[in-house]
Amino acid sequence: MGPPMGRTGADNKAGGAGGKLRAPGVAAERHYPSAKLRRRRIKSIIMDTETPEGAGTASYTNTDMTGTKSSSPGSPALRLAALLALECILLLALADGYIAWSGLDMRILGGLIYFQGADVEAHRLSENTTLHYELAPGADAVFGGGRKVTVNSLGFRDPPRDAAKPAGVKRIICLGSSNTYGALVNDGQTYPAQLERLLNARGRGKYEVWNAGVCTYMIPQNLEAARRAIREYSPDLLLFQLNNSGRRAFLLGQPFKRYFDADPGLYLENLRYAWPRPLNFLRHWRLFRAAVLYLNRVSLAGKDPAYDWNKTSELLPADVKAFREFYEQNKDKVRMAVLVVPVPGNKLCNSFDGLGIPVIRLAEKLPAAHDPEFDKIHPAPYVYRWYAEKLMSALPGLLPPRAAPSRSVP
Repeated sequence: MGPPMGRTGADNKAGGAGGKLRAPGVAAERHYPSAKLRRRRIKSIIMDTETPEGAGTASYTNTDMTGTKSSSPGSPALRLAALLALECILLLALADGYIAWSGLDMRILGGLIYFQGADVEAHRLSENTTLHYELAPGADAVFGGGRKVTVNSLGFRDPPRDAAKPAGVKRIICLGSSNTYGALVNDGQTYPAQLERLLNARGRGKYEVWNAGVCTYMIPQNLEAARRAIREYSPDLLLFQLNNSGRRAFLLGQPFKRYFDADPGLYLENLRYAWPRPLNFLRHWRLFRAAVLYLNRVSLAGKDPAYDWNKTSELLPADVKAFREFYEQNKDKVRMAVLVVPVPGNKLCNSFDGLGIPVIRLAEKLPAAHDPEFDKIHPAPYVYRWYAEKLMSALPGLLPPRAAPSRSVP
């Protein structure tokens, strides 16, 4: 039997099971899925196409313009890497903060540098970062055995002086370390003090012999003191007694960090193992600095034969070069001479040959058989008296000639 009147096969398909019959000539009604159903279908399609085969969970990825998939910023691997990096940064910051709070790096450094501990009460820290320390103006102290040390207002171990040179006075300034300073004698027993008395008693005219010696001063510190002397005190002669070489010392019991902050070259001067000079900026990283200092401390404690404690062999050539440059720059401004005291083992005794500067070698004036006191770096007062006598005989050729007195014309 054919289909019922007025209904075609197409109509049956359109109606389907449970479909509604429509009257002949009436258009079929379209059914649209709900918005909620459409979102579910789209999500299902995306998950089906982007989930790797065999994976139990969906993995969301970003797709760039070329269709290449890239890891999302929120992927577990990247989150873990970022977390580890953050933890490392926090740990380094905490370590740096602890070192800054505790001063650990400076405590380690304090065991590596060289301190001057003689007559500390007569010294003070210097504002000059080259000097590190200097005699304290106005200091008046008595040390063991009744030894008296007096420092005048200008910072010299001398009686009161005027910065301006009086008319007709020949002014000699003696620069050096503990031998010139007179580490074991009273004020009036140093060789500058005894030389002044001899010159004014036996010589013609008026003389001032200033004692600019400071314990443990090295060549760079003596040169800095000499520059100040030329600039402020108008000397007729600078007499250098140079016996020390090596690292510059710091004043015992006093802070030293500010000198390292102002002069980063001090790390290279004092450490056997340090960073290369072009990488000196790394000193600002406290943790790195503390690690390098600790390496030096361990090496020193282990008596590493490569650890040259005084670094003399490394620093001496540069110090002698600096002295030669100073002499060439100032020889037309003031006369200069070098005093070599009769102390065995002086590595500087031949360093100034060929420079043109007069060198007074006291050892050449000693007999082969002599009192062992003359060989000491800190001798007795009578040895300083002998120094003064030998220097007095050498001075006529060192000081500039006196101007002839003017005569009135009748």
